[in-house]
Amino acid sequence: MAKKITMSDIAAAAGVSQSTVSLVLNGSTSVKIAQATKRKVLDSAESLGYNNKKVAHALGLPKKIAIVINGLSSYDPFIDAINAAREEAWSNDYILATFNYGHDEVMASKIESEINGGDYAGLIYASSMTRELSQQRVNTSLPTILLNCTNESNSDTPSILPADMIGAYKAVSHLTKQGYRRIAILSGENWMLASQQRSEGYRQALIDADILPNDDYCREANWSLKEAHQQTLDLFQLAQPPQAIFCCSDFMAMGCYQAIAELGLKIPQDVAVVGYDNQQIASESFPALTSVDLPYSDMGKLAVESLLAQMEDQPLLSHRRKVEGELIVRSSSSQ
Repeated sequence: MAKKITMSDIAAAAGVSQSTVSLVLNGSTSVKIAQATKRKVLDSAESLGYNNKKVAHALGLPKKIAIVINGLSSYDPFIDAINAAREEAWSNDYILATFNYGHDEVMASKIESEINGGDYAGLIYASSMTRELSQQRVNTSLPTILLNCTNESNSDTPSILPADMIGAYKAVSHLTKQGYRRIAILSGENWMLASQQRSEGYRQALIDADILPNDDYCREANWSLKEAHQQTLDLFQLAQPPQAIFCCSDFMAMGCYQAIAELGLKIPQDVAVVGYDNQQIASESFPALTSVDLPYSDMGKLAVESLLAQMEDQPLLSHRRKVEGELIVRSSSSQ
Protein backbone atom coordinates (compact mmCIF):
# COMPACT_ATOMS: atom_id res chain seq x y z
CA MET A 1 0.00 0.00 0.00
CA ALA A 2 1.43 3.40 -1.01
CA LYS A 3 2.55 5.68 1.82
CA LYS A 4 0.25 8.63 2.39
CA ILE A 5 2.03 11.89 1.70
CA THR A 6 1.89 14.33 4.61
CA MET A 7 2.71 17.99 5.08
CA SER A 8 5.85 16.87 6.93
CA ASP A 9 7.04 15.09 3.78
CA ILE A 10 6.40 18.21 1.70
CA ALA A 11 8.21 20.38 4.28
CA ALA A 12 11.26 18.11 4.14
CA ALA A 13 11.30 18.11 0.32
CA ALA A 14 10.88 21.87 0.07
CA GLY A 15 13.27 22.70 2.90
CA VAL A 16 10.73 24.74 4.85
CA SER A 17 8.76 24.35 8.07
CA GLN A 18 5.52 22.38 8.30
CA SER A 19 3.77 25.61 9.34
CA THR A 20 4.85 27.24 6.08
CA VAL A 21 3.53 24.25 4.12
CA SER A 22 0.19 24.49 5.93
CA LEU A 23 -0.14 28.22 5.21
CA VAL A 24 0.65 27.77 1.50
CA LEU A 25 -1.59 24.76 0.92
CA ASN A 26 -4.51 26.36 2.70
CA GLY A 27 -4.12 29.63 0.80
CA SER A 28 -3.69 31.69 3.94
CA THR A 29 -3.19 35.44 3.47
CA SER A 30 -2.55 36.21 7.15
CA VAL A 31 1.23 35.84 6.71
CA LYS A 32 3.18 37.21 3.73
CA ILE A 33 5.20 34.39 2.15
CA ALA A 34 7.62 34.94 -0.73
CA GLN A 35 6.41 33.76 -4.15
CA ALA A 36 9.57 31.68 -4.57
CA THR A 37 8.82 29.84 -1.31
CA LYS A 38 5.19 29.27 -2.31
CA ARG A 39 6.29 27.85 -5.65
CA LYS A 40 8.81 25.54 -3.96
CA VAL A 41 6.13 24.18 -1.63
CA LEU A 42 3.58 23.69 -4.41
CA ASP A 43 6.10 22.06 -6.75
CA SER A 44 7.19 19.69 -3.98
CA ALA A 45 3.58 18.79 -3.16
CA GLU A 46 2.84 18.10 -6.80
CA SER A 47 5.96 16.00 -7.39
CA LEU A 48 5.26 13.91 -4.28
CA GLY A 49 1.69 13.28 -5.46
CA TYR A 50 0.00 15.01 -2.54
CA ASN A 51 -3.74 14.58 -3.20
CA ASN A 52 -5.34 17.86 -2.23
CA LYS A 53 -7.73 19.93 -4.36
CA LYS A 54 -6.33 23.14 -2.90
CA VAL A 55 -2.92 22.29 -4.33
CA ALA A 56 -4.36 21.94 -7.82
CA HIS A 57 -6.20 25.23 -7.53
CA ALA A 58 -3.14 27.00 -6.11
CA LEU A 59 -1.10 25.72 -9.06
CA GLY A 60 -3.67 27.17 -11.41
CA LEU A 61 -4.81 23.75 -12.61
CA PRO A 62 -8.43 23.67 -13.82
CA LYS A 63 -11.23 22.42 -11.62
CA LYS A 64 -12.94 19.40 -13.11
CA ILE A 65 -16.42 17.90 -13.32
CA ALA A 66 -16.85 14.37 -14.63
CA ILE A 67 -19.71 13.27 -16.86
CA VAL A 68 -20.07 9.49 -17.25
CA ILE A 69 -22.27 7.94 -19.93
CA ASN A 70 -22.97 4.28 -20.66
CA GLY A 71 -22.93 4.50 -24.44
CA LEU A 72 -23.23 6.96 -27.30
CA SER A 73 -23.64 6.27 -31.01
CA SER A 74 -21.70 8.07 -33.74
CA TYR A 75 -24.55 10.56 -34.13
CA ASP A 76 -26.86 10.83 -31.21
CA PRO A 77 -28.89 13.97 -30.39
CA PHE A 78 -27.86 13.49 -26.75
CA ILE A 79 -24.49 14.97 -27.78
CA ASP A 80 -26.31 18.32 -27.52
CA ALA A 81 -26.68 17.74 -23.76
CA ILE A 82 -22.96 17.01 -23.36
CA ASN A 83 -21.96 20.08 -25.41
CA ALA A 84 -24.27 22.34 -23.39
CA ALA A 85 -22.94 20.88 -20.13
CA ARG A 86 -19.34 21.46 -21.31
CA GLU A 87 -20.08 25.12 -22.15
CA GLU A 88 -21.89 25.76 -18.88
CA ALA A 89 -19.09 24.12 -16.87
CA TRP A 90 -16.44 26.20 -18.63
CA SER A 91 -18.40 29.41 -18.05
CA ASN A 92 -18.04 28.59 -14.33
CA ASP A 93 -14.29 27.83 -14.62
CA TYR A 94 -14.70 24.05 -14.65
CA ILE A 95 -13.51 21.62 -17.29
CA LEU A 96 -15.98 18.84 -18.12
CA ALA A 97 -14.21 15.49 -18.50
CA THR A 98 -16.36 13.04 -20.48
CA PHE A 99 -16.13 9.28 -19.91
CA ASN A 100 -18.02 6.79 -22.08
CA TYR A 101 -17.65 3.24 -20.78
CA GLY A 102 -19.97 1.66 -23.35
CA HIS A 103 -21.21 -1.08 -20.96
CA ASP A 104 -17.60 -2.30 -20.42
CA GLU A 105 -17.48 -3.28 -16.73
CA VAL A 106 -13.67 -3.20 -16.50
CA MET A 107 -13.56 0.28 -18.00
CA ALA A 108 -16.33 1.43 -15.66
CA SER A 109 -14.23 0.31 -12.68
CA LYS A 110 -11.21 2.19 -13.98
CA ILE A 111 -13.31 5.32 -14.52
CA GLU A 112 -14.69 5.04 -10.99
CA SER A 113 -11.13 4.88 -9.62
CA GLU A 114 -10.08 7.86 -11.73
CA ILE A 115 -12.97 10.02 -10.53
CA ASN A 116 -12.57 9.09 -6.88
CA GLY A 117 -8.79 9.54 -6.99
CA GLY A 118 -8.56 12.65 -9.14
CA ASP A 119 -9.23 16.32 -8.70
CA TYR A 120 -12.94 16.18 -9.49
CA ALA A 121 -15.50 18.39 -7.80
CA GLY A 122 -18.63 16.54 -8.87
CA LEU A 123 -20.18 13.91 -11.14
CA ILE A 124 -22.92 13.99 -13.77
CA TYR A 125 -24.06 10.43 -14.44
CA ALA A 126 -25.83 10.37 -17.78
CA SER A 127 -27.73 8.07 -20.10
CA SER A 128 -28.33 8.76 -23.80
CA MET A 129 -31.57 6.79 -23.40
CA THR A 130 -34.17 8.11 -20.94
CA ARG A 131 -34.49 5.32 -18.37
CA GLU A 132 -34.66 4.22 -14.76
CA LEU A 133 -31.43 2.68 -13.49
CA SER A 134 -31.48 -0.45 -11.39
CA GLN A 135 -28.13 0.78 -10.09
CA GLN A 136 -25.58 3.47 -10.81
CA ARG A 137 -22.50 1.75 -12.28
CA VAL A 138 -19.95 4.43 -11.32
CA ASN A 139 -20.28 5.50 -7.69
CA THR A 140 -18.65 8.27 -5.72
CA SER A 141 -19.10 10.32 -2.57
CA LEU A 142 -18.86 13.46 -4.70
CA PRO A 143 -21.96 15.60 -5.34
CA THR A 144 -23.87 13.82 -8.14
CA ILE A 145 -26.61 14.69 -10.64
CA LEU A 146 -28.38 12.15 -12.85
CA LEU A 147 -28.94 13.34 -16.42
CA ASN A 148 -31.68 11.73 -18.54
CA CYS A 149 -32.10 8.91 -16.00
CA THR A 150 -33.27 8.18 -12.46
CA ASN A 151 -32.02 5.71 -9.87
CA GLU A 152 -34.64 3.27 -8.54
CA SER A 153 -32.50 2.34 -5.54
CA ASN A 154 -31.48 5.90 -4.61
CA SER A 155 -34.22 8.46 -5.08
CA ASP A 156 -32.18 11.03 -3.12
CA THR A 157 -29.87 11.67 -6.08
CA PRO A 158 -31.26 14.65 -8.05
CA SER A 159 -32.16 13.97 -11.68
CA ILE A 160 -32.83 15.97 -14.85
CA LEU A 161 -35.32 14.43 -17.30
CA PRO A 162 -37.22 15.46 -20.44
CA ALA A 163 -40.94 16.09 -19.95
CA ASP A 164 -41.81 13.46 -22.57
CA MET A 165 -45.42 13.01 -21.53
CA ILE A 166 -46.08 16.75 -21.89
CA GLY A 167 -44.23 16.83 -25.22
CA ALA A 168 -46.38 14.05 -26.65
CA TYR A 169 -49.50 15.69 -25.23
CA LYS A 170 -48.62 18.92 -27.07
CA ALA A 171 -48.09 17.04 -30.35
CA VAL A 172 -51.37 15.13 -30.25
CA SER A 173 -53.37 18.11 -28.94
CA HIS A 174 -52.09 20.05 -31.94
CA LEU A 175 -53.70 17.39 -34.16
CA THR A 176 -56.99 17.15 -32.26
CA LYS A 177 -57.42 20.94 -32.30
CA GLN A 178 -57.34 20.81 -36.10
CA GLY A 179 -60.19 18.32 -36.11
CA TYR A 180 -58.33 15.04 -36.57
CA ARG A 181 -60.11 12.17 -34.79
CA ARG A 182 -58.43 9.01 -36.02
CA ILE A 183 -54.89 9.51 -34.77
CA ALA A 184 -52.36 6.67 -34.72
CA ILE A 185 -49.10 6.40 -32.79
CA LEU A 186 -45.82 4.73 -33.79
CA SER A 187 -44.04 4.17 -30.48
CA GLY A 188 -40.62 2.88 -29.50
CA GLU A 189 -39.98 -0.26 -27.49
CA ASN A 190 -42.57 -0.47 -24.73
CA TRP A 191 -40.08 -1.21 -21.93
CA MET A 192 -38.36 2.15 -22.41
CA LEU A 193 -39.31 5.10 -20.22
CA ALA A 194 -39.40 7.48 -23.21
CA SER A 195 -41.87 5.21 -25.02
CA GLN A 196 -44.06 4.86 -21.96
CA GLN A 197 -44.14 8.62 -21.30
CA ARG A 198 -44.84 9.55 -24.92
CA SER A 199 -47.56 6.92 -25.22
CA GLU A 200 -49.17 8.19 -22.01
CA GLY A 201 -49.16 11.76 -23.35
CA TYR A 202 -50.74 10.54 -26.60
CA ARG A 203 -53.57 8.75 -24.78
CA GLN A 204 -54.24 11.64 -22.39
CA ALA A 205 -54.46 14.15 -25.25
CA LEU A 206 -57.05 11.94 -26.97
CA ILE A 207 -59.09 11.52 -23.79
CA ASP A 208 -59.05 15.29 -23.14
CA ALA A 209 -60.40 15.79 -26.67
CA ASP A 210 -63.21 13.27 -26.00
CA ILE A 211 -61.62 10.69 -28.30
CA LEU A 212 -61.57 7.09 -27.12
CA PRO A 213 -58.06 5.60 -27.65
CA ASN A 214 -58.19 2.73 -30.14
CA ASP A 215 -55.62 -0.05 -29.76
CA ASP A 216 -55.76 -0.65 -33.53
CA TYR A 217 -54.04 2.70 -33.96
CA CYS A 218 -51.29 1.99 -31.40
CA ARG A 219 -48.28 0.39 -33.08
CA GLU A 220 -44.88 -0.45 -31.63
CA ALA A 221 -42.23 0.40 -34.24
CA ASN A 222 -39.16 -0.05 -31.97
CA TRP A 223 -37.44 3.22 -33.03
CA SER A 224 -36.81 1.53 -36.41
CA LEU A 225 -37.31 3.25 -39.79
CA LYS A 226 -38.02 -0.13 -41.39
CA GLU A 227 -40.56 -1.12 -38.75
CA ALA A 228 -42.23 2.30 -38.90
CA HIS A 229 -42.53 1.88 -42.66
CA GLN A 230 -44.22 -1.52 -42.27
CA GLN A 231 -46.52 -0.44 -39.45
CA THR A 232 -47.67 2.55 -41.51
CA LEU A 233 -48.52 0.27 -44.44
CA ASP A 234 -50.46 -1.97 -42.03
CA LEU A 235 -52.39 1.00 -40.61
CA PHE A 236 -53.72 1.79 -44.05
CA GLN A 237 -55.09 -1.73 -44.39
CA LEU A 238 -57.63 -0.90 -41.64
CA ALA A 239 -61.25 -0.32 -42.62
CA GLN A 240 -60.86 3.17 -41.18
CA PRO A 241 -57.22 4.19 -41.65
CA PRO A 242 -55.78 7.03 -39.56
CA GLN A 243 -56.17 10.67 -40.51
CA ALA A 244 -52.97 11.57 -38.66
CA ILE A 245 -49.94 9.70 -37.28
CA PHE A 246 -47.86 10.69 -34.26
CA CYS A 247 -44.35 9.21 -34.54
CA CYS A 248 -42.36 9.03 -31.31
CA SER A 249 -39.14 9.93 -33.16
CA ASP A 250 -38.24 11.84 -36.32
CA PHE A 251 -36.33 8.77 -37.50
CA MET A 252 -39.50 6.67 -37.43
CA ALA A 253 -41.35 9.52 -39.12
CA MET A 254 -39.06 9.07 -42.14
CA GLY A 255 -40.20 5.44 -42.42
CA CYS A 256 -43.78 6.68 -42.16
CA TYR A 257 -43.13 9.22 -44.95
CA GLN A 258 -41.79 6.47 -47.23
CA ALA A 259 -44.84 4.27 -46.70
CA ILE A 260 -47.26 7.13 -47.34
CA ALA A 261 -45.46 7.96 -50.60
CA GLU A 262 -45.63 4.30 -51.69
CA LEU A 263 -49.38 4.32 -51.07
CA GLY A 264 -49.75 7.30 -53.39
CA LEU A 265 -50.95 9.55 -50.58
CA LYS A 266 -49.88 13.10 -49.80
CA ILE A 267 -48.83 14.74 -46.53
CA PRO A 268 -50.75 16.57 -45.07
CA GLN A 269 -53.62 16.52 -47.60
CA ASP A 270 -54.39 12.82 -47.03
CA VAL A 271 -52.71 12.20 -43.69
CA ALA A 272 -50.93 14.48 -41.21
CA VAL A 273 -47.64 13.43 -39.58
CA VAL A 274 -45.94 14.70 -36.42
CA GLY A 275 -42.53 13.58 -35.16
CA TYR A 276 -40.50 13.90 -31.97
CA ASP A 277 -36.88 15.04 -31.31
CA ASN A 278 -36.77 17.93 -33.81
CA GLN A 279 -33.58 16.70 -35.40
CA GLN A 280 -32.14 18.46 -38.45
CA ILE A 281 -33.91 16.02 -40.78
CA ALA A 282 -37.27 17.36 -39.57
CA SER A 283 -36.75 20.82 -41.08
CA GLU A 284 -35.05 19.45 -44.21
CA SER A 285 -37.62 16.77 -45.12
CA PHE A 286 -40.38 17.40 -47.65
CA PRO A 287 -42.84 18.40 -46.49
CA ALA A 288 -41.08 19.83 -43.42
CA LEU A 289 -41.95 17.74 -40.38
CA THR A 290 -43.78 19.12 -37.36
CA SER A 291 -41.84 17.87 -34.34
CA VAL A 292 -41.38 18.26 -30.59
CA ASP A 293 -37.99 19.64 -29.64
CA LEU A 294 -36.12 17.30 -27.28
CA PRO A 295 -34.53 19.83 -24.88
CA TYR A 296 -31.14 18.15 -24.44
CA SER A 297 -29.20 21.43 -24.50
CA ASP A 298 -31.35 22.90 -21.73
CA MET A 299 -31.03 19.64 -19.76
CA GLY A 300 -27.21 19.63 -20.02
CA LYS A 301 -26.99 23.24 -18.88
CA LEU A 302 -29.41 22.60 -16.01
CA ALA A 303 -27.44 19.52 -14.92
CA VAL A 304 -24.29 21.64 -14.44
CA GLU A 305 -26.23 24.44 -12.72
CA SER A 306 -27.81 21.92 -10.33
CA LEU A 307 -24.46 20.25 -9.64
CA LEU A 308 -22.79 23.57 -8.85
CA ALA A 309 -25.65 24.44 -6.49
CA GLN A 310 -25.29 21.07 -4.79
CA MET A 311 -21.52 21.57 -4.45
CA GLU A 312 -22.20 24.88 -2.72
CA ASP A 313 -24.83 23.31 -0.42
CA GLN A 314 -27.63 25.36 -1.97
CA PRO A 315 -31.15 23.87 -1.86
CA LEU A 316 -32.50 22.52 -5.17
CA LEU A 317 -36.00 23.45 -6.33
CA SER A 318 -36.78 19.79 -6.95
CA HIS A 319 -34.96 16.46 -6.82
CA ARG A 320 -36.57 15.47 -10.12
CA ARG A 321 -36.59 18.28 -12.67
CA LYS A 322 -38.44 17.78 -15.96
CA VAL A 323 -37.63 20.03 -18.89
CA GLU A 324 -40.31 20.78 -21.51
CA GLY A 325 -39.59 20.85 -25.23
CA GLU A 326 -41.33 23.20 -27.67
CA LEU A 327 -43.66 21.96 -30.40
CA ILE A 328 -42.31 23.20 -33.75
CA VAL A 329 -45.24 23.33 -36.20
CA ARG A 330 -44.35 22.81 -39.85
CA SER A 331 -46.24 21.90 -43.02
CA SER A 332 -46.58 18.12 -42.36
CA SER A 333 -49.50 18.76 -39.98
CA SER A 334 -51.07 21.95 -41.26
CA GLN A 335 -54.37 21.64 -43.11
